[in-house]
Amino acid sequence: MSGHIESSPDDYRSVLASVDKRGRRRWLHVHLVARRWWWRRSTLSVLLIGFYLVLPFLEIGGHPVLRIDFPGGRFWLLGHAFRPEDLSYLLLLLLLGIVGTLLAVALFGRVFCGWLCPHNVFLEQVFRRIERWTQGSAPARARAAAGPWTAARVGRALAKWLLFAVVAGALANAMTALFIGPHTFRGGFLVDPLAHPYAAVFWTVFFGLILFNFGWFREQTCTIVCPYGRLQSVMLDPQSLVVAYDARRGEPRLPLPQRGPAAPAGDCIDCKLCVAVCPTGIDIRNGNQLECLHCTACIDACDQVMAKTARPLGLIGYRSEAELAGGQRRWLRPRTILYAVVAAVLLAVLALRLAHREPLLVSGQRMDVLPQRTTTVDGVAVVRYVVPLVISERAGVARTLRLELPAELGARIVLQFPVIALPADGRVEVRPVIDVPEDRIGDGTRSVPLRIAAADGTVAVFPLRLGRP
Repeated sequence: MSGHIESSPDDYRSVLASVDKRGRRRWLHVHLVARRWWWRRSTLSVLLIGFYLVLPFLEIGGHPVLRIDFPGGRFWLLGHAFRPEDLSYLLLLLLLGIVGTLLAVALFGRVFCGWLCPHNVFLEQVFRRIERWTQGSAPARARAAAGPWTAARVGRALAKWLLFAVVAGALANAMTALFIGPHTFRGGFLVDPLAHPYAAVFWTVFFGLILFNFGWFREQTCTIVCPYGRLQSVMLDPQSLVVAYDARRGEPRLPLPQRGPAAPAGDCIDCKLCVAVCPTGIDIRNGNQLECLHCTACIDACDQVMAKTARPLGLIGYRSEAELAGGQRRWLRPRTILYAVVAAVLLAVLALRLAHREPLLVSGQRMDVLPQRTTTVDGVAVVRYVVPLVISERAGVARTLRLELPAELGARIVLQFPVIALPADGRVEVRPVIDVPEDRIGDGTRSVPLRIAAADGTVAVFPLRLGRP
């Protein structure tokens, strides 16, 4: 019995370009053709890389644009702090992201993978550039890989990995700063990493993952690991804009030396340059494939060949399956209208909720002390409740708080400190002891408003449920 899956040479649906039929890695030496689409993507990549590196230091109103604060239990987004109790906002953001992705894919195909994905931006515009600088063009790299390890090859490899490590360190720095904040990063972690052991461990792990991913794993992250590309692929429809080969014009393909009056052929000269430049190694002429990132590298390669052979450009280009079949592409169709309407509604709901967000959020924790009957020093029979509360400040204003119950209840609130100091964007846990006269409780369970009142007039209300022990 064979030890591997046999398939035909053109079985591109079941065999990845970067993995052979035995499951072994097939290294891709990606060629570069720098034409109009490459320059557009490079320009956008410079902006995206710059944004990523400065993102940890960007602030809105003195608050971070983005930060994941695990010690503080907060997630910062666009100057707003979100805590675990703000789950509804997270759900709205997730739904908006899902619907937005559906709309983008329906209109523009896998534009995120080819143009915006951080993995592809850094791989194509940083790490593969370093590889070309240190080890030469794709043919030169392929020849060196097939030959022996000479001193020159070792030196070039060391130079490449040294530069890879420098870039990986910079990216790990940016990611670490997103977690611990720029001030702690500059004044603490960089000066004394041992004083921030969790940040040091995170930096080390992230540095190693970056180096492994961009130095070795590369396109396999997209073709094997990432689920997002697969989701986008199944969301395409015949009207979605994709990078596609015009088979009606290009077929039958035939190399230039074999062409003649007796050998009719299409515009494709079968040079395979579109395969050589593909970052995942596919042949775009086989049609839409899961591994295609819609990065436009094959468009530049084919346009270069068409220009040299005096043929019209656009044999490979942005078009929909409907256009390839001779029809017209429709931007407005039921699914795009539905996605746009749902996205607009979700965005409006999120904006309204943020605009009317309560500055104080009070949540109760599980009572670990059961209510009990007792008698006060002046002989009044009361039921004593210990109420664990978590109070969060969400408007960036330091406040002093007092707890209040309706006067007619006749209850007494006992706290360690009568005034609660709540820092800006902070969170405090309090355990007030509340004595309620037994004759005011009634026979069943009732709910009374526990007011958390700030000195500036801001009030939050927590429904306190009272019942007999």
